[in-house]
Amino acid sequence: MERLITGKDLKEVILHTLLRFDNFCREHNIKYSIAYGTALGAIRHKGFIPWDDDVDVIMLRSEYEKFEKAWKLYAQNSVDDYTLWAEMDEENYFMAFCAKFFDTRTVLYERFTEKKVVEYGVYIDIFVLDHIPVDKEEQIAVLKKIQVYWKWIQHFQRHFKDWNRFIRQYRLPLPSLDMVANHLMSLKNKYNNQETSYVSLTQDYNKKTKENKSIYKYEWFNDFILVDFEGYKFPILEKFDDMLKITYGDYMTLPPEEQRIGHNIEAYWRE
Repeated sequence: MERLITGKDLKEVILHTLLRFDNFCREHNIKYSIAYGTALGAIRHKGFIPWDDDVDVIMLRSEYEKFEKAWKLYAQNSVDDYTLWAEMDEENYFMAFCAKFFDTRTVLYERFTEKKVVEYGVYIDIFVLDHIPVDKEEQIAVLKKIQVYWKWIQHFQRHFKDWNRFIRQYRLPLPSLDMVANHLMSLKNKYNNQETSYVSLTQDYNKKTKENKSIYKYEWFNDFILVDFEGYKFPILEKFDDMLKITYGDYMTLPPEEQRIGHNIEAYWRE
């Protein structure tokens, strides 16, 4: 029988998930920054935004690859209460958008539609930043192309599992999850290898407004400070003010009441 986790208890579990992630990153000299609602909560509330129910962190691609490699090696030889849905692993429902690091002692159900519910655990989101072109027009062209690849990845991952296995088994040169994922990473690594002066959560592009509110200067990731969050200290970009203004504008002003909502989730302790 599962026991429901709500309110302060849920935030406590999320916080300890972040602490486990933070400890592992410290042990392996891996750099990350709290971001989005978590960074906003740290600066404005010194902890969780009252209506928030998750944690967001960002990492450069190079740091994320160090983290994923170190965690997978550790997990081969150790038993831990936490696990990783790696960013480009097929088991990750959010493949190519973010990695999920979650508490395996819990089960979390996230409802997207009346029929679509995803099951994993109480989590933190790890968003991976890639280098992008400096020129604005070239940025838009690349971000649009990345979004197309991402949509195809979702399509193959969620609806063509048997097809993907068949293509893999017989090594056929036909459209499949692996083929599209390889195209996506090849495009991203073109700019990662150049170490251009801007990085971004590339899937954050809004084709209607032609905006991406997650484009940051690469040089910002040279300097981090520690900030208070729920009585603990976590790293944040020293340029957090610039980072938060890009995403939220006047971030110290509270949003209207109707916008103060969390995710559509239910979480339980496993018995």
